[in-house]
Amino acid sequence: MSDNTSRGSSKGRIQHIGCNDCGLFPLCQPIEIGGRELSIADEFVERRQPIKAGNYLFREDEPFRAIFAVTSGALKLVNTDPKSQELVVGFALAGETLGQTAIYPQRYPCSAIALEDSYVCELPMNSVSDMIAQTPKLQNNLQHMLNKENFDLHRQFAMLMARKNAEQRLAAFLLNLSMRLDERGFSSDQFQLPMSRDDIANFLGLRKETLSRLFTKLHQSGGIAVRGKHIRILEMKLLREASGLPLSL
Repeated sequence: MSDNTSRGSSKGRIQHIGCNDCGLFPLCQPIEIGGRELSIADEFVERRQPIKAGNYLFREDEPFRAIFAVTSGALKLVNTDPKSQELVVGFALAGETLGQTAIYPQRYPCSAIALEDSYVCELPMNSVSDMIAQTPKLQNNLQHMLNKENFDLHRQFAMLMARKNAEQRLAAFLLNLSMRLDERGFSSDQFQLPMSRDDIANFLGLRKETLSRLFTKLHQSGGIAVRGKHIRILEMKLLREASGLPLSL
């Protein structure tokens, strides 16, 4: 994989990620085995596969086959309730991995749907599982990657699910997006939301009308500026105060 990073503008363009900022990088980086260099990326990773907006990358309860990294675009993670209604349970942004939560049950616990035309790299685990099991360095790299993703999931849960009112949930959601974009080298104070307001409302457990009022309230407070899907954070302190989050998160 190339180490060059193409970091997209936060306004109106799909964001692209380079290998060094990708969630799969701990596993893809070359290692030395028996005097030769081994690159999982070169030998096994299926790079930059396109997925059209609205298409499924994988479906809930399908057998586990691979871990994926989003190299550009974004996807939403959804479950289906007994009434066949869609429940949004998360979002995967450029540079982030998805599918690793299926390693233990060996089935994907949710579906992944492209929010816009996107690209993913695919690491087919059946191709590399034996090699990883026999190579301590690869085991360590895989564990490092999984630990990082588990930390990110825990932080997102702590930031969003512990918020008691609707305004706190929306403010925490925007802060969480800002932090995740910053970690991948994108702008943290202005960005384009890849998801619709319907999806945000679904994820936060809010009515769409309530969500629209809250965006307007945060805009009028001077914490953010909103134009369609474009968000500009004007006062990070005001947004954090609105979220009710401690400084440690």
